[in-house]
Amino acid sequence: MDFFGIANGVISTIEGWGYIGIFIIIAIESFAIPLPAEIVLIPAGFLVAEGKFSLIYLILISTIGSLVGSLISYFIAFKFGRKGTEKLLKRYKTFTFLNKRHLNKSESFFKNNGPLTIFLSRFIPGFRHIISFPAGFSKMNLLKFSIYTLIGSGIYNSFLILIGYFAGTKKEFIWSHFSLVFSGLLILFVISLIVYIKLKKKSR
Repeated sequence: MDFFGIANGVISTIEGWGYIGIFIIIAIESFAIPLPAEIVLIPAGFLVAEGKFSLIYLILISTIGSLVGSLISYFIAFKFGRKGTEKLLKRYKTFTFLNKRHLNKSESFFKNNGPLTIFLSRFIPGFRHIISFPAGFSKMNLLKFSIYTLIGSGIYNSFLILIGYFAGTKKEFIWSHFSLVFSGLLILFVISLIVYIKLKKKSR
């Protein structure tokens, strides 16, 4: 397998997307569709080291994207309530793995931990895609919701981008050990994909 070719292809694709493309992907990732932000932001950070992106702009764009995606979920839940949201998610289940059981778990997590859940969930894969719904159901204060989301997303997105950035500054070492590094990342991606497929099957 041509690991270098695949990696260069991913990095070139993300460079081609530019800030607008990254914003859209991260917004979708923060909505009900669990796209892995890691696969986008780490290579984007690598491009910062190459001088292709601005570190500050990238952090701002990705964090605003996270907020926008989260607000979409929040307002859907706020407007349609629990039953209406369940109907919408069921109608579009082809694009999400969410069902009543997932909403129950996220709602329970939210009730047990309060508003701080919005901040904490940004660091938990799986939860950050759905935690905005119980916030909307409970009609959590919009300003407080936005602040918690911005802070949590900003920290997590910055962390991912900086991983890519520092990898870019050490690219000679990375390339010399690339097969091992890429194999590890590929295994993590495959595991995430398997988990996603299993969750999607359970939601049917």
